[in-house]
Amino acid sequence: IQDEDDVVVLRVHVNQVFQGAVDSIAQIEGLWLIDYANAMTIESDDEFGNLDDVSINGPTLTISNEDTFTLTLDSEEEIAEGMFFKIGDTPVNELRYFPFVVRILGVGNETVGLPGYNETEIGEEVTQPDEDVTETPGEGVTEEPTEEATAGETEPVEGETTPAEEGAPGFGVFLGLVGFLAVVYLFRRNN
Repeated sequence: IQDEDDVVVLRVHVNQVFQGAVDSIAQIEGLWLIDYANAMTIESDDEFGNLDDVSINGPTLTISNEDTFTLTLDSEEEIAEGMFFKIGDTPVNELRYFPFVVRILGVGNETVGLPGYNETEIGEEVTQPDEDVTETPGEGVTEEPTEEATAGETEPVEGETTPAEEGAPGFGVFLGLVGFLAVVYLFRRNN
């Protein structure tokens, strides 16, 4: 990775391991994975958005900013290229925030802001016309006839539930009854 050999790319902290007659359990307390496919070299004069003070001291890398920025309640503040702070809407004396990164999967590693910060939603494809197109009203416009719904047949409306057929109970009733009988059986067996 970046001309380095023997680089650890995945580290797992296993807290406890248990192996019984029936179950085997491993309790993982933490995972650490680096994005080795998109590694980059950082120099001391690099800047990342508001983070403009890069310090390299031996094996330690520190990235900070010389200026201050304000964390406004119930907002997202961009601190670097694609890195944000989400600030909670709690009272001022209980400031809550967390860092997060916005990325789109499947389109390289292009970083896109939050949906509220630009016109395109995450995952939406944007197409640009190849040439300037000017459309004059009334030119080349033909209206296609629309098909009317037949009597008694209606389109489902979003958010509306369709009634279940009469006479056939749902699986929820059956599974609830089986669960109840299993509990009664186990309770009576233990007494």
